[in-house]
Parts: sequence; C-alpha cells; structure tokens
Amino acid sequence: MKKLSFLFGAILALGFSTKDADSLSKKERKFAANYLKETRDGFLKDVKGLSEAQLNFKTAPERWSVAQCIEHIAVAENALFTGLQKSLQIPADTARRAEITASDTTVLRVVTDRSHKSTAAEFLQPDGKFSGTVEAMSSFKDRRQKTIDYILTTNDDLRHHYSKHGIMGTIDDYQAILLIAAHCRRHTLQIEEVMADQNFPKK
Repeated sequence: MKKLSFLFGAILALGFSTKDADSLSKKERKFAANYLKETRDGFLKDVKGLSEAQLNFKTAPERWSVAQCIEHIAVAENALFTGLQKSLQIPADTARRAEITASDTTVLRVVTDRSHKSTAAEFLQPDGKFSGTVEAMSSFKDRRQKTIDYILTTNDDLRHHYSKHGIMGTIDDYQAILLIAAHCRRHTLQIEEVMADQNFPKK
C-alpha cells in the first residue's frame, strides 16, 4: 500500500472539523471503519509471505526489523484501545471540547508523518511480548476487527470523552479511534522503508 486509497484522499480533502459535533454521524462511523479496514489490509498485504530472514532484517543495529514493527503495532493496537476504554469511565464533558485544537484530518496527518520521529514508550517497545510473528498478527487482526465492530455500533459519546496526545494535546475519543488506524499506517510505512533497503533479503 504505497499510497492512501482514493477514498481516504477524497474524504481528507473535505477537511472536516469536529469541534462542534455532538454525536457520531453515519459519515463519521463509515469513515473510521473504512480507514481501520484500509490500514489493516495494507499492513497485512505488506507483511504477507515474508521469510524469517526478511522479517528479522535490520537496516542498522538500532533500527527495528519488520518483525519488531509487527510486534509494536500489535501491542499498541491493544494498548490504545484499552486507554480509550479507561477514558470512557470518566463522565462526558461538553465543556472540554474547547481544549481540542486538532481536526480529524490533522490527527491523521500528524500521526502518519514519518518525517517526524518519536520514541515509543517502554511498554510499547518490541521485546518479545508474543511467541512470534504469527501470534502478534493474530492478536492484531482480532483486536482490529473488534475495533471496527465497535465504531460501527457504539452508543458511547466519543466526542465528549477525551484522551491526551504528546503533540496534539487533547483529542476526543473518536479521534483516538482514528489514531489507532493512523498508528498502524505510520508503522506500515516504516516496514516499507525497511523493505526498500538495498540490502533487504530477496527471500
């Protein structure tokens, strides 16, 4: 998945803002579900059929391999959704919408921008949390499908529950769902960078 799909690009071009939204519209649900599916499918396509040598290749000793990116994506997939669930335990607060300065499109742009590097929190570092890549991929696929089902059916007031982001500050929990998908896309791009290295194993 070298480029975002036409659907994603077209919706981004609308540049819709979320500051005054009271509840999720059908359009918002569909957009989030489609982006969750798109980023899932692109990730799975990129890593399908890779050999052990390809999975474990590093462009430099301090850089992550494809296998480590896979583990990080799978761990973060669960951790980010768990964080969202915790934020929903706090009562909804319409007044806090004034704290939000990032639009939905800004969340996607900032998270997927690979020109700005960041260091993952220690608990998200790939350090063998799964028995291997197969288990990590299974965990990812299971959690992603549950997240898709959730955004299509939830009655939670995602626009008036909030999370914190290191760069964008306060975001609402609908944006946190978009962030989950965008995070996957960010590290899929990282995987593609590894695979584009001239020394990446042919098989």
